[in-house]
Amino acid sequence: MEKRINLEYIKEIVDKNDEWRGRTLNLIASENIMFPEVSIKMYANDFMHRYAEGKPYKRYYNGTKYIDELELECVKYFCDKFECAYADVRPISGAVANLAVFASLPHKSGNVVTNSLPSGGHITHNSMGTINKIAKRKVYNFPTAEKNPFKTDVDGAVRIIKRVNPDFIVFGKSMFLHPEPIKEIRSEFPEINIVYDAAHVFGLIYQNEFQDPFTEGADIITASTHKTFPGPQGGIILMKKHMFFEKDVDSAMFPGILSNHHLHRIPALLATAIAYDEFHENYAKRVVQTAQQTAKMLAENNLEVCGYDGKEYTHTHQIVIDVSKMGGGAKIADYLESKGIIVNKNSLPWDKSVVKPSGIRIGVQEAVLKGKDSKEIAGALLDAINQYMR
Repeated sequence: MEKRINLEYIKEIVDKNDEWRGRTLNLIASENIMFPEVSIKMYANDFMHRYAEGKPYKRYYNGTKYIDELELECVKYFCDKFECAYADVRPISGAVANLAVFASLPHKSGNVVTNSLPSGGHITHNSMGTINKIAKRKVYNFPTAEKNPFKTDVDGAVRIIKRVNPDFIVFGKSMFLHPEPIKEIRSEFPEINIVYDAAHVFGLIYQNEFQDPFTEGADIITASTHKTFPGPQGGIILMKKHMFFEKDVDSAMFPGILSNHHLHRIPALLATAIAYDEFHENYAKRVVQTAQQTAKMLAENNLEVCGYDGKEYTHTHQIVIDVSKMGGGAKIADYLESKGIIVNKNSLPWDKSVVKPSGIRIGVQEAVLKGKDSKEIAGALLDAINQYMR
């Protein structure tokens, strides 16, 4: 007789996942756990049951006085931190933040220039995603540097931008190893809006351990709040100064995209920012250093670590490895999972198919938050791969 689904079954699966993931080495680059100071109570609370459509003190529902207070404080905290004029903490993901921005920026040519998927660009920036399907822009991609396809060919990018006269430019990647050429592009194109998708590197930027997009010339930052910034799953939009399309972004968020914006995220998000500043001032530095040291150890042990720029393999939390000679990214990712190490398969710039990618992508941010160092991370990976190769 088929097993009947009940509450005990669901609890059992949840408990099994908690126990299993608790003993794995999680190296997924887009995931993290929250700081220990940010208690479950700050996330799982009465706000999860409530609605607050609109903006603080201008809601369409009553009963919102406490979330109004917290949301305004959260907005103010991020504006102060980034010395910017505008923050919206309502996006429930980085992809939703991108959608609101991409749909709101003014149409002129109808073109945009972004990083391609093979070179690490995110799906929301490309033809099969938000920027084309919903924001209705034609996508052109930055060319990659001949010697390092994980970096942008600046001269080639300038030529494309001049040719297509884009409505705006999108920097930022999903496979993200090195800083983006914001300064160089801004100096050539002072009038074009630059959006910087900081989803993966937001926590590094937060502690000045990566490039500063606003100082270098970006107009808008979008980000996830749960990767190198170890907060609740969600997104954020920041603008350096008040822009004439600001109200369009507001209305894109509500009523355009969201009704409720999952209110229980807000206290946890603000608590994460405060905990980052007060208790974890070296976290971002440790993340970058751990990634760089781990990459070197793996390369020294004959793994094909990608992205070397003459000094480092990475300037972020990520490491990318070409495992095509071992059977490809999917095969290695599955094998590592069987050994308690969670990574993701990833296509590389020279791959012809995303279905059979050559690479794996590693992120060290959760391991660092759990107290792991580069020796432990590299050692676990090398032990597993050596067993696989025997």
